[in-house]
Amino acid sequence: MARSRRSSKRSKSRRSGGSRLAGLFKWMMILVILAGLAGVAGLAGIFYYFGRDLPEILKREDYNPPQVSQVFAADGELIAEFHKPGERRTLVPLDRIPPVVQNAFMAAEDAEFMTHSGVDYVGLVRAVYYALRYDQGMRGTSTITQQTIKNLMLTPERAYERKIKEMILARELEKNLTKEDILYLYLNTIYLGHGTHGVEEASQHYFGKSVSDLNVQEAALLAGLTSGPEANTPFRNMEGAMARRAYVLRQLWEKGFIEEGIYREADATEIEIVPRSQSKPHLGSAPYFVEHIRRDLIERYGEEKVYTGGLRIYTTVDLDMQMAAERAARQGLRTYDQRQGYFKPKRRLAEGDIAKHIARQHEERGGTLRPSQVYEGVVTGVDAEEERVDLQIGQVKATLAIDPRTRILGEGPEAKTVEDVFARGDVLRVQPLAEVGPENTDPVLVRFETSAEVALVAIDPTTREVRALVGGYDFSTNKYNHALQARRQTGSSFKTLVYAAALEAKVITPATIYLDSPTVYQLPGGESWSPRNSDGEWRGPISVREGLAASRNVVSVRVLDDVTLPKAIDFAKRVGVKSPVVDNYTMVMGSSEMPPIEITNTYATFAAGGQLAEPRYLRRVESARGDRDLFQTHAEPVLAPEVAYLTTSLLQSAVEGYVDSKGNRRGGTAGVLRAVGHPVAAKTGTTNDSRDAWLVGYTPDLVVGAWVGFGDNRSLGARQYGGTVAGPIFRDFLIDALEDREEPLNFEPPVTGITTALIDPISGKLARSEDEGYEEVFLVGTAPTDYAPRQEEDSGESFLFEQFQ
Repeated sequence: MARSRRSSKRSKSRRSGGSRLAGLFKWMMILVILAGLAGVAGLAGIFYYFGRDLPEILKREDYNPPQVSQVFAADGELIAEFHKPGERRTLVPLDRIPPVVQNAFMAAEDAEFMTHSGVDYVGLVRAVYYALRYDQGMRGTSTITQQTIKNLMLTPERAYERKIKEMILARELEKNLTKEDILYLYLNTIYLGHGTHGVEEASQHYFGKSVSDLNVQEAALLAGLTSGPEANTPFRNMEGAMARRAYVLRQLWEKGFIEEGIYREADATEIEIVPRSQSKPHLGSAPYFVEHIRRDLIERYGEEKVYTGGLRIYTTVDLDMQMAAERAARQGLRTYDQRQGYFKPKRRLAEGDIAKHIARQHEERGGTLRPSQVYEGVVTGVDAEEERVDLQIGQVKATLAIDPRTRILGEGPEAKTVEDVFARGDVLRVQPLAEVGPENTDPVLVRFETSAEVALVAIDPTTREVRALVGGYDFSTNKYNHALQARRQTGSSFKTLVYAAALEAKVITPATIYLDSPTVYQLPGGESWSPRNSDGEWRGPISVREGLAASRNVVSVRVLDDVTLPKAIDFAKRVGVKSPVVDNYTMVMGSSEMPPIEITNTYATFAAGGQLAEPRYLRRVESARGDRDLFQTHAEPVLAPEVAYLTTSLLQSAVEGYVDSKGNRRGGTAGVLRAVGHPVAAKTGTTNDSRDAWLVGYTPDLVVGAWVGFGDNRSLGARQYGGTVAGPIFRDFLIDALEDREEPLNFEPPVTGITTALIDPISGKLARSEDEGYEEVFLVGTAPTDYAPRQEEDSGESFLFEQFQ
């Protein structure tokens, strides 16, 4: 009985214990469920809290990020890019991004991208565990979808808060877009170093080719940059970039994107990085031209569209001509500098005189150096390794800026070192870059005294496309565009317009005789004016052809007097002059001011057979959405073709020469252009005191204007004429530009309106025989009808006549 009672008690105890365990388990389950519900509720609360006021989910068609605008030369070469700092991006559709690139980024960042719903929960739990255990931030938790959200829709803020928002928006994005759309957004948005966003710009930056041409090892290198685009860029850290490439290649293999053989081969392959200077060798070309169209485009489309709109801008500039123009302009100015003593030592002091000169300078200059003033600095030392030239101006120590470098040291085979050019004791004329007070003790930066500047413009007369444009010696040193902005007196290059006006009015013919002799004219206000020739001489009776070809001032004023000022001004305006024209006799001498592009385009009216049109710099502009603006030439006839041809004929004499009034062959003022070896019509121009030197002219298919002068309107120096200073620049450019032309193009006369006659050079009347005259061209109905007087048989005079066209 006792045993039975004990057994019964044990049985009740077991039942009671089991019941308590069951109850405990029940409560534990309840607590777990409650905790789960609380967790879900808490998570829901968190998602609700952080999900308020989130940005609206991006739609595929609304994706329109900033894109770089690109500028192309006429042959399609990239010459410039417009973009905001750090915003280099070019959108490419996903079908142009090869699978190997897509897979590389998935392998590097999110191998399960194609299967998850926007959030990698397993990776999230793992990241939370490591964050709590090792007290580190949340790392490696973002999927490609989350990264896309972060890059496009969220602003930088506290990490955990942003992660929650990322997850909320990532799930929504996955519901609204396809995986392909998300990958497209990601690959065009990801930052990959050096200011490049998206795989296309990165591919161009690192490999010099489109993303569509990348191989597996190149794709792996790009994908490896995502973890540290600035730290692991191959331009700064090749070892780090290659280590990341190796990681991505292994991920590609281990995640099943590529076969092992492909992995092994790619991992062992060297990679070639191509700097932009190598892949885009013409980037930065034609800076004055590019700056002009940049301003023009901003005026047309607005700054935002130009810098972020992804425009494709196709221009008229011919790179070969542009480089020829820049070479000729730089060489021409260096020749001028050498002749006039700019950008080189004025003299060299003996060692014993250096200290004396410094002391004298200190006494003379006062206590302050000003940028507007020129000072004599003495070279105290030359460091060839650092390319440094040390000077002293009085007690002020200075360092010479070697800028423009090529103007000081030369370029190409003629380039020299600082030791070749400078030595201790050299005296240089320099200007400080900033005002320097007497309290200054640090070395100051100085530059050479400024020299002349240059402009060169080349235009196709038919299309009016600007083929080359040089606005100065060096854009980085002086951004002022002398070709388009400088308003300068045109000198004798304006005479062409007055002669053409007189030809059109039939006041003159090429054979008309004028007296080259002293005369006096009355200017407005009662002032008298007596024009002089540049050589100070008088030739007596000469023909109109000689008057223009030899640029005889008095004859030109007489022609203007005959055609009248109002008619000459009206003619100038009609053929292309837009600037105000001086309304007195000095007008024919080029006292009116205009930029080089204007006088050059006016000459294009003659080259185009009397057709007027505006210069054109753009061919077309295409937007990122495919819209296209075309720029075309709209020409209008303003001058009869026969008048244009006759003007051209006169200008050819300035180059090829002419028969003077004594029957002798003489050279024209633009004779420097005979070396071109092609028919050229041109006119020189030199203003008072040689402040401006011009040569403007054309071949049948290219119009060129060259100008040289000082920005502050100083004189170029004694006997520095248009043919002397601007002529070699024009000549060298044209020789280079026409180098590949096998056969010369001739100026063809119009079908009607022109006739010829044999002219006596003394009288300008009809010659009695071929031996006594030369062939001249005329407008129909204007050739002389009278014959020249017979030569006296016993005069003993003999003339050398030759045919002239």
